[in-house]
Amino acid sequence: MRNCIWCNKSEPNVTFKKKAHIVPQSMGGTEICANVCDKCNHFFGANHKGIPPIELVFKEAFNITRARLLGKNNVGKNKALSRFKSIYFNVDFEKNKIEVKPSFKLQYGFQSMLCRQFKRGMYKVFLEENERINGDSIDDKFDFIREFARFNIGDLPVIYFPSNVPFLLTAKDEPQTPNFSFQKKFEFQNTENGFFEIYYLGHVFSFPIIRNYDLVFENYIGESIRQKQKFYKKPIILKYLTEIDLTLSFINV
Repeated sequence: MRNCIWCNKSEPNVTFKKKAHIVPQSMGGTEICANVCDKCNHFFGANHKGIPPIELVFKEAFNITRARLLGKNNVGKNKALSRFKSIYFNVDFEKNKIEVKPSFKLQYGFQSMLCRQFKRGMYKVFLEENERINGDSIDDKFDFIREFARFNIGDLPVIYFPSNVPFLLTAKDEPQTPNFSFQKKFEFQNTENGFFEIYYLGHVFSFPIIRNYDLVFENYIGESIRQKQKFYKKPIILKYLTEIDLTLSFINV
């Protein structure tokens, strides 16, 4: 009998008929989390009272980076990317410029809300990938992630480390199938200090995996700056998606 890692309900109270892709299938994700019920699976892709779907915001952001990695000459070879036009952003790859479209930018609080949905998406893929690999995401220690990602309770940070070097490391097939895999060789996985770090599509992100992260937050940031100062700029606690170098401008230097 399966239990959903998000609502903790089991069969026959919920069904598990549909495949729950950890990274959206339309984005190229192939990995499946078996213990996500159909209702919760639908939730992450649904529009709720005018709020953009979590999976859509996650996909919108990273499809910009995927297009950059694939290169202009290769975009036409990938049907999904050749048809891709951002709903929320105006993107100029030549000038490495990205900004929220004026129609959304003028909406009060929209950019903060967009970033919040993105952050919820990061925690969503983390918990589902953790379940796929470790099988322990139903544990109470992850309740704070469930509260934020699934039920929109509280707020959790996502930290971004801008690159300071004109090169990046990515697996050859990563832009085509950008699975959020714990098993990739470029992953940091510094979990001893209560934070999880991942190198994903040319970006380095970090977020807490313990509820009382605030007790170790300053020490973690200080140690991260010390360890990464040769390759990364000062970390950013994300408030807006445009703070992420989604066009990977550093590789043009």
